[in-house]
Amino acid sequence: MDGMGRYAESLQSTELAVTNKNVSNQDSHMHHIIGLYTSKKTEQLWRLESQDQIVFRSDCFHSLGYFYLIAPAFEQYAQRDARVSITSMNVRFCLRGDDLNNAVEILNNFEMALYQRPTSWREYLGEIQYPRQPRRPIQPLLFRERLSRLVHKLRALVLKAQAQDAGLVYGNGVCYRSLRGIKLPSGTVVYS
Repeated sequence: MDGMGRYAESLQSTELAVTNKNVSNQDSHMHHIIGLYTSKKTEQLWRLESQDQIVFRSDCFHSLGYFYLIAPAFEQYAQRDARVSITSMNVRFCLRGDDLNNAVEILNNFEMALYQRPTSWREYLGEIQYPRQPRRPIQPLLFRERLSRLVHKLRALVLKAQAQDAGLVYGNGVCYRSLRGIKLPSGTVVYS
């Protein structure tokens, strides 16, 4: 596996982790979170329950690969609510009501297309260059079964949101921090 990364599933949440020290030492990583949002308030984000969330860590190329496969299906909601791409910085959107019905359909279609893929493949994400080293492609090995489990977990969150008349929220950047309950250092100014 070349030390690029490993998959870790905790009891509390589904999270993909990195083991490559060269990548994890960088401090400018953006993480993405999707979770069940039970608050009716939308002006301020509240911490999500750990059992009702999925985290994609962009400092792990495997996690990023899975995120880049799923994210385009939800681009329309990022454009609608945040008016930027889902891969931009500090994006947040919330799915409620009819959006959740559409999300079930999106995930069903995604799962059908998923079974046309091989059991494992290398997904090209771009290139990376470390100091005094040549450029090399970023091509993590992804597995259909893991992607299928992520789709099932997402569908379960959507169905739970429908049953509880709640929402499904996505956030990254500063929005990720508040949805995970990570406090910003005092004196930090947040621009939106």
